[in-house]
Amino acid sequence: MKKVLVVDDAEANRMILGAILTRLNLSVDYAEDGDEAIHKFLQLQPDVVFIDHIMPNKNGADALREMKDHNKDFLGFLMSSFSDPAEVKKIFEFSSAEEFIPKPIEFVKIQMLLKKYNITP
Repeated sequence: MKKVLVVDDAEANRMILGAILTRLNLSVDYAEDGDEAIHKFLQLQPDVVFIDHIMPNKNGADALREMKDHNKDFLGFLMSSFSDPAEVKKIFEFSSAEEFIPKPIEFVKIQMLLKKYNITP
């Protein structure tokens, strides 16, 4: 079973995405901010990380980039409600994420993304 780390400072967002991923037969763990995300990443070595950009302590782009410095063999998906294309491009490129996912999260989009990267059948 593939391991997924979901990182978001909003509990409701973590639970919604976690429910989607669990429904798709993935093992899910959670973190509330960028610092906790890096700690859990090093401990769990997940196959996939879904991480919100705007969070306390360390933002998602910085945390994801640090994770990629430790281990490049995972898929990183950066999430945000940002809508300014220039800002999205800047944080996406800096983070080394595989994909940028606009919020709010939609089940069908997550399902298609996981199929695209062969995480789920």
